[in-house]
Amino acid sequence: MAAVRVKVESSIWDWVSNAASFEGVDEKVVSHFYKWKSNEGQPTYAQIENLSRKIHIPFGYFFLKTPPKEQFPLLEFRTVSSVTPKPSRNLMDTYYQMAAIQDWMRDYLLEQGNERLPFVGSCKNNENPEEIAAVIRADIDIAKDWYTQSLNIKESFNKFRNLFESAGILILQNGVVGQNNYRRLSIDEFRAFTLIDEYAPLIFINNNDTAGGKLFSLLHESVHIWLGLHSFFNENSNLVFNISPRETLCNAAAAELLVPNILFIDKWDNTHITVLNDKITCIAKYFKCGVITIARRALDNNYINQSQYKEFAAKIIEKTRAGNKNSSGSGDYYKTAISRYGEPLVLALDNSIKEGKTLYTEAFRLTGTNRGTFANLVAEIREIHG
Repeated sequence: MAAVRVKVESSIWDWVSNAASFEGVDEKVVSHFYKWKSNEGQPTYAQIENLSRKIHIPFGYFFLKTPPKEQFPLLEFRTVSSVTPKPSRNLMDTYYQMAAIQDWMRDYLLEQGNERLPFVGSCKNNENPEEIAAVIRADIDIAKDWYTQSLNIKESFNKFRNLFESAGILILQNGVVGQNNYRRLSIDEFRAFTLIDEYAPLIFINNNDTAGGKLFSLLHESVHIWLGLHSFFNENSNLVFNISPRETLCNAAAAELLVPNILFIDKWDNTHITVLNDKITCIAKYFKCGVITIARRALDNNYINQSQYKEFAAKIIEKTRAGNKNSSGSGDYYKTAISRYGEPLVLALDNSIKEGKTLYTEAFRLTGTNRGTFANLVAEIREIHG
């Protein structure tokens, strides 16, 4: 029996050609796509299914009469407004996954009888970065000199992440789309984003950033939660200076959380190292944060000029890109999964499954796992906590 051919509307082919990325796709598949687009034959259902999987366009889209109108509301909150507004497929799919996770968690928390988180939007009328930082420190119970109890940047990130998660914030991070290591998230496109919700605020961190960059992004995004504002953080290591007052405020409050200015000035004045790069590196190690954060502090206090800052930051960014290209992506599966999705989400899913309110398939869909790996993931987390 001859395979059944499917007619796809020409407007759908046009939309797919603009929306999809064909990078790394088999030449044969690409060739077929352009033939079908040019009305040189029609695909079978199996061929559409294969194309859908290869270019990450939902299968059902090919059967629409008119192009879909996908929504990406975070674009209006992007830090640097001059960036091309068309998001990549990888970013879109990551956003949809995070939105689904947040929706599930919100429903779960409401079923559990949880109340609204009082700190979400509690600083919405405050324009003083020092005061905002002080409020956040009080709400999560962390000292001004927290860095004295941290060994390095990674531990600093985990310290803040644990405190924010304990407060009720979902924090997820990934360097790829779901579990697909061939779909890397571009640090040039975004560093982080935040979805505001009074029950389940969510921060997503691009794991391809530097350790210092991820730490700063986490604090920057947390400020957005206290301000009650969605965020799409696409500023490349503070190299852009004509950003909105809102983003300037978030950067300043995040810097104050990481490196209180009064303590920075004292440390800078009493660090007698003449080579600028060495001095910045030394002070960054003291505050257990990224070097770019220290360089920006130095710039804001007129210890260095804008040219020196840009040159320093550009070198760090280039080093990060080179490191990402050489990254193998290997590691312990379960430690990676815990880092990606966070303990609160996994444990909430497990509890809901046991209560008969969530199907295993829903948990697998949200975490990219299966019955065996999800059960082991839960066991790994519970073992960590004894």
